[in-house]
Amino acid sequence: MTSPRIRMSAGSLLVCTMLALAITAMAPAQVLSKPHVDSATNLAIATEAQSKFDAAMELVVTDSEKARELFRESAAKYQLVVESGISNSDLYFNLGNALVQSDDVGQAIGAYLEAQRLSPGDVRIAVNLAHARSLVAAHGTTSTEIQPLDRVAAFWKWVGYPTRVFAASISWTIIWAIVAAGILCGWIPRVPWRILLITSSAVCLVLSITVGVDTLRRELNPPGVLVNDQVVVRKGNGDGFAPAFTETLSRGAEFTMIEMRPGWYRIRLNDGQSGWVKSSDALVAGERTRTNG
Repeated sequence: MTSPRIRMSAGSLLVCTMLALAITAMAPAQVLSKPHVDSATNLAIATEAQSKFDAAMELVVTDSEKARELFRESAAKYQLVVESGISNSDLYFNLGNALVQSDDVGQAIGAYLEAQRLSPGDVRIAVNLAHARSLVAAHGTTSTEIQPLDRVAAFWKWVGYPTRVFAASISWTIIWAIVAAGILCGWIPRVPWRILLITSSAVCLVLSITVGVDTLRRELNPPGVLVNDQVVVRKGNGDGFAPAFTETLSRGAEFTMIEMRPGWYRIRLNDGQSGWVKSSDALVAGERTRTNG
């Protein structure tokens, strides 16, 4: 017969693990929004985009101008699929690849950031994003304004996001396996059920909280990139406001979006400087998905 103490302890721990599961569920997943164009049409456009990309790759060495033209056409086709309402990491990854080869690095970084938002930890995306960034002269290299969530998140950055999501899922499965075993075995006294439940629940809760905080950071302050040259960063959300600093910014400069108003983003650059830019001059991860959806 189950002792009252074990029953109460298991019940409390299961409440905690239910919370952990809810937090883990905050993790972004592949999104396939309802398309505004039928699937067959989108498939045909995407297939044509890939064909143009493959043809361009074969001409990179022998006819670079023709290759660049094909890369632009490929990017335009992928963009049509995006605008139809489709949103998944592979689509944005392919779009980013075509844009990089088209020498439109700002838009490419924006596509990679969106792909990374939908599929955090994907090595392919990380490698190609790093390459695109290497083509841009960085605006500042250190941050002088660290947000509270950034400070918290810094403690677990040495463990990858996908690893933590996977580990949290496994620990959740282990908890239920322990509960099932305890019920089937009648909670045999010589087995340390309570210790097993406490340990596995603690691991699950900690991992799930880190996943939740990382997801919250991306939702509250998503990354973005400028896609135009000579962008003026202003002190307010209007052309009548004075420039926030003397230099204009070029495409490819990345930032964190800290506030949004109609037609404007308040951004924070990597060096800690902040100001307002027109939304038409920038791409913010997640905004295209919300607009198209």
